[in-house]
Amino acid sequence: MSRSLRLAITTIALAGLVLGSVSTTIAGGPKVLDARLTGIPTGGLVLHGITGGGVPWKIDEGRAKLFADGRLQVEVRGLVVASSGVNPVATGRAIVTCSSVAIASTGAVPFSPTGDADVDTSINLPSTCLAPAVFFAGVTGNGDRWFAVTGS
Repeated sequence: MSRSLRLAITTIALAGLVLGSVSTTIAGGPKVLDARLTGIPTGGLVLHGITGGGVPWKIDEGRAKLFADGRLQVEVRGLVVASSGVNPVATGRAIVTCSSVAIASTGAVPFSPTGDADVDTSINLPSTCLAPAVFFAGVTGNGDRWFAVTGS
């Protein structure tokens, strides 16, 4: 292979790496968390100081993405009470924890009877966020109660 061909290939490869890094930064920086959500297995479970719903909940599909710039995206599909298959709560929110301490709670979003909700917002993320977790909680008359959390 000629020297000029090797130089051209190397230049193209380096340009690809640089553009990839720039696009990650433009898109909100690196991801701090990208994880599936799982439903609460037993009623009243307390994690990271956040009280869970009074009964088990199941989820068909859910994902949380948290970026270094504080952008938060949570998608919940089919999050319902395990015994009835229905969601009785009209609104929900995301709660973010770092080092097992709640650091942010989003505004309320619609939470359908079939258990679907979307959160797309930004939060103030501390400069160091160790062991981040994202909870999806129902906004109830007894305060927020989590129904799903990142992890499996």
